[in-house]
Amino acid sequence: MRDTSAYDSAVVADRPPFEDLYREFMRRIYAYVRAQVTTSADAEDITAQVFMNAYHAYGRFEPRNTTPAAWLFRIARNATLDHFRAHGRRERLRRTIEHQPVAEVDPAGVAEERIQYRALLAYVAKLPERQRDAISLRHSGLSFEEVGGLMSCSEDAAKMLYHRALKALRESVQEGMA
Repeated sequence: MRDTSAYDSAVVADRPPFEDLYREFMRRIYAYVRAQVTTSADAEDITAQVFMNAYHAYGRFEPRNTTPAAWLFRIARNATLDHFRAHGRRERLRRTIEHQPVAEVDPAGVAEERIQYRALLAYVAKLPERQRDAISLRHSGLSFEEVGGLMSCSEDAAKMLYHRALKALRESVQEGMA
């Protein structure tokens, strides 16, 4: 029988405490999930599920294979997809109306920002799912390498997908303004 205690302690030593991961990533995971779903209540539920799943799987997490961010965002992406499977995909397309930016002092400026924000999210909702995911993951602070890992493609493919999404978004916005 092989003694794995030295190996196990080395792996655990490479891993940050789970509480540190929670503190560091909770807001980013919530923001990512919130951008995907209709209500803040759903986002809170899914985020809680993400960290419960992560906590239960933490013993199998190996930092040498992936970054903590990529690992957590993969769990978040899967939990969000599970939510849509359970509640239907139409909700994902309707989600943009309720998500609004934080209010500023100038009411006219805030109103204009909200109109533009809603319009932009409506354009994003019309993009193919992989392009929407690339934009959401990248704007959640992940590197292209991490986005590629989460989307099962190379870093270069993730960059291309992201830039094609931005190009399609730019064209849609320009067509809408014409």
